[in-house]
Amino acid sequence: MAANPPVGPGNIEIFTKRDMVAIEGYAAQAGQDATIRVSRGGNLIGVARGVVDATGFLEVNHPGGVCWDVVTPNITGGDEVTVEFEDGSGDGAMAGTAVITSVDAVNGTPTPDLAGDIEGQVVVKGKYGADVDTARMAVEIVNPDMRDMGIGERAIGWPDDEVPAGYRVDGVAENGEFTVTYGFFSEAERDAAMAGDPSVASWQAEPVGVEAQLGLTISEFKEIDGPGFGGCPAGPSGQAPNSPTEAFASAAGNGSITATWAPATVPADAPAITGYEVIAEDTVLGQEVSIKVGAEETKATIRGLVDGQVYPVKVVALNGQASTPATAGTVTATSAELPPEASAPTAPGNVAVNDGSLLGSADVTWTAAAANGSAVTGYTVEARSGDAVVVTADAGSGATSAKLEGLTPGTEYSFVVTAKSSAGNTAAEPVIYSMKAGELTAPSAPNVVRVTTGNGSATVEWQGAAAGNTPVTGYVLTATPAAGTAVTVETDAAARSAALSGLTNGTTYTLKLVAKSAAGESAPATFGTGASSTVTPADQLTATAEFRADKREWRIGGSASITTGNTITATANGVRIGTAVVAADGTWTIRARNSLAGATSTINVTSSAGGSITVPVSTR
Repeated sequence: MAANPPVGPGNIEIFTKRDMVAIEGYAAQAGQDATIRVSRGGNLIGVARGVVDATGFLEVNHPGGVCWDVVTPNITGGDEVTVEFEDGSGDGAMAGTAVITSVDAVNGTPTPDLAGDIEGQVVVKGKYGADVDTARMAVEIVNPDMRDMGIGERAIGWPDDEVPAGYRVDGVAENGEFTVTYGFFSEAERDAAMAGDPSVASWQAEPVGVEAQLGLTISEFKEIDGPGFGGCPAGPSGQAPNSPTEAFASAAGNGSITATWAPATVPADAPAITGYEVIAEDTVLGQEVSIKVGAEETKATIRGLVDGQVYPVKVVALNGQASTPATAGTVTATSAELPPEASAPTAPGNVAVNDGSLLGSADVTWTAAAANGSAVTGYTVEARSGDAVVVTADAGSGATSAKLEGLTPGTEYSFVVTAKSSAGNTAAEPVIYSMKAGELTAPSAPNVVRVTTGNGSATVEWQGAAAGNTPVTGYVLTATPAAGTAVTVETDAAARSAALSGLTNGTTYTLKLVAKSAAGESAPATFGTGASSTVTPADQLTATAEFRADKREWRIGGSASITTGNTITATANGVRIGTAVVAADGTWTIRARNSLAGATSTINVTSSAGGSITVPVSTR
């Protein structure tokens, strides 16, 4: 998710129900200030700041952590969470959309003499969006009391690599919905599961050699959406609307003033607009005269004002609270029966043109046009060659500048700025300007910040190149073996990562990345700390490992990317724990009781297809 991710096993965890975010594993940024932001549709809805602890950990909206600033955002699936560190590095993740919608107990019919009889069930149902890869989704019920029952574990989950031996959990996830059925051998076990905490987790990526799920979102069924914990800011229900825009007031005759405005918006998850208030300030008596109208209105008239008196006018949006007032101008009330006809605004003034930072770009500035009975709604800026419009740009009602790009260096253009309103448009006199001619310069070299190896593939992430004096148009990524054919991928200018496919496992490739522009290619990219300039694709393994000391029992499970004729071997300090054949769905499981391999902090897992990882071990 990031243009400049930190080196190391950093991870972002999002708890949507609790509006909580935790970052962990960013040990290289220990002691640094970190800024965590939540955005929805490109709009910022929450921000928090704190210091990363010695382990690389920081959490927001949880006891012992820091609070969100100003308002606690109501984090939902699809929101983007980013973190930026003091050293300029950063990372990010998208909140997953998987949620549990119901949890129900089901009574079974006991058959005491039948082995494996299921006497009670818990059925968990939910839904998920297109962002969720169901191979990276898990549904779990947690209750420490289950340890003292036949279950023998604090948690039972789906998929079945989280199910205690002898128990059965059936699940299906398709078409955006999932159902998971947990079977138990007694009603007491079923009731303990019902009393536990069900949650659904989804994650964006599997780590390499790290026991974590990268970009993890956990949605806890029993948690209640709400504001921050004690002392932290309230949720968005207490937020006022944004100010109305394009507010404009004019004399309406008979001692009245009419104001118009464009509808206001509200911050994410804040209450809807309930109405507007138009306020005219009586500067003689030191009081205000106002009128309130409904949420659908964009026009209101205040009557009974004093003839010849000047009134500053403002418009406020309401939703249980009031927005910052939008200034609608200063108007002189008149006793005339009919207001003057609204007409087009005056022409923008003082239009000036200068060459922009890129060759063939122009910066155009002006002073605001005056309204004539109708608000100025925006500006249009054009570069013309003869009678033809070559490039155009639109600017908002409060703008006084615009940038035009794509012009031809060394060419003369006439630049025209037009003020717009509902009553008509008025153009300023054209300004003739010749664009600077010069030699095109190529962009700077990009910087590769992360290289991830895959099965016959590799993914490369980079920081964008800085344009010379002409825009960056794209990037070219090439992987070249010592012998054989190179693999090349081209991207557009906005891309910050690319995937190479069709690579040969076990073959080492040298990577080269360049930026393109009209001036040609940049120098080859530099490679940051931890980003290798070579890559050797191989079978990709994931694994978790648990050792039960009382039974000398190993429980190891994971996945592999190669599913045909692939055998997994696990060893501890050189002693073989066991082997497993990779199933058709890529999963594998090793169980070994009374093992000769004793407890160790890590184990090695290899595949006959060439994969290899070191896995941390949890010991019980």
